Amino acid sequence: MVTQDFPPEYGGIQTYSYEHARRLYGQCGWFGLICPDKPGAPAVDEGLDFPVYRIKTRNELLILPLLRKLPGLLTEHSVDAMFHSQWQTAAASIRARNRGRIKKVFVAAHIRELLFNPYEKLPGLGRAFERYKKWVLREADHFYPVSDYTAGQLKKLGVEDDRLTVVINGTDPERFHPVDVRELKKELGLGRKKILLTITRLVPRKGIDTVLMALAHIRKEIPDIHHLIVGDGPDRSRLENLAKELSLTEQVTFTGRIPYEMLNRYYNLGDLFVMPSRTRIPDIEGFGIVFLEANSCGLPVIGSDSGGIPSAILHGETGLIIPEGDAGILARETIRLFKDEKRMHKLGDQGRKRVLREANWDVLSARLFTDMKARMNL
Repeated sequence: MVTQDFPPEYGGIQTYSYEHARRLYGQCGWFGLICPDKPGAPAVDEGLDFPVYRIKTRNELLILPLLRKLPGLLTEHSVDAMFHSQWQTAAASIRARNRGRIKKVFVAAHIRELLFNPYEKLPGLGRAFERYKKWVLREADHFYPVSDYTAGQLKKLGVEDDRLTVVINGTDPERFHPVDVRELKKELGLGRKKILLTITRLVPRKGIDTVLMALAHIRKEIPDIHHLIVGDGPDRSRLENLAKELSLTEQVTFTGRIPYEMLNRYYNLGDLFVMPSRTRIPDIEGFGIVFLEANSCGLPVIGSDSGGIPSAILHGETGLIIPEGDAGILARETIRLFKDEKRMHKLGDQGRKRVLREANWDVLSARLFTDMKARMNL
C-alpha cells in the first residue's frame, strides 16, 4: 500500500489509509506500507504490526523517490498487487506491473485529488500534469471511489464502469460510541441546553456560517439551543465576528482544537450534528467521515447535498440532507427535529445500527480485500 497521507498527520485520507492498512495486513500473506517520513513517525510505526517504509520527501512529491525505490522493495518481497490511496503515486506500480513484477494496480479515489491541479497557473506544467493524470486513470486496473459522487467524477474523466467499485468510508464503533458526558457538559457551562454540534476544521467550505445564520432563526423557536463548534482553522475569526453580528455570542461556543482522545466525549455532548458543507471546486466534501462518527455515537446528523455527503448520510434514515447554503431550510428542519424527540432518537439509533452493520472499517476493509483478491484471480 502506498499513501501520501498517513499518521502522525491528521485528516480524512490519513484516517482512510491508517484504518485500511491495519486491517488489510491481517488478510494478506504479506503486507507493507510506503509513505512520507514525518516528525513523530516512529511512535506511530512502533504500534503497527506491519513494516512501514518511510521516505523523506514532501507528501505531494512521493512519486519521485518511489520510482527509484519500488523496484528494490519488490525484489525483497513477492507482491501480487499495489494499492494506492491516491492516483498521483500509481505510476511507479503501473511501470512495475508492465514489467511483470506485480499483477494489479488498485487506486482509491476521494475527490479533491481528482480536481486539483497544483500547476494550473503554469500552463506547460499544468497541461503535463493533466496528461499524467489521464494516463494513470487509463492504466490503473481498478478504482475504489469512496462515494457515488466521486465515482461520477471518475466516469467524467474517462474511467469505465467495470473499473469502478464504490467502497464508502467508515468509522470505528468501538472508538466512537455513546457515553455519559453530564459532568463534561456541566464543566463547559452547557447545563440543560440543547446542543447543536459541529466538529470540523474551520474553513469556509464547511458551511458553519450557514449554521450560524440558521441559528438566528432557530433560537426563536428553541430558546435553549446552543451551537458547540469544535475545531480550529483560518475561518475562526470570521465566524466569531459573524456570531457577534447576529447577536449569538450567548448561543455559540468555539472550543478550539481538543485532544483526539477527548473526541468521543465531545461527540456525545451533541443532540444533533450539523455540517452543511458547500462546493468550492476543487475543495468538495468527498464523503464526510464526521457524519459516521456522530452516528456511531447515536446522534442524528444534518448535511448538505454537496459532493459525497449523500453517501455518508442516508436521508430520512440516519439523518437529513438539505440544499447547500440554504439557512432557511436548515433552520426549519432543525426546529422540526428538536420538537420531535422520538424522530431524533430514531435517526440517531438507526445511524448507530448502520455503522455497526455496514459502515465500519472492519466490514469495509474485508469488502475491499475480497474485491481486489477476486480481480487477481487468487
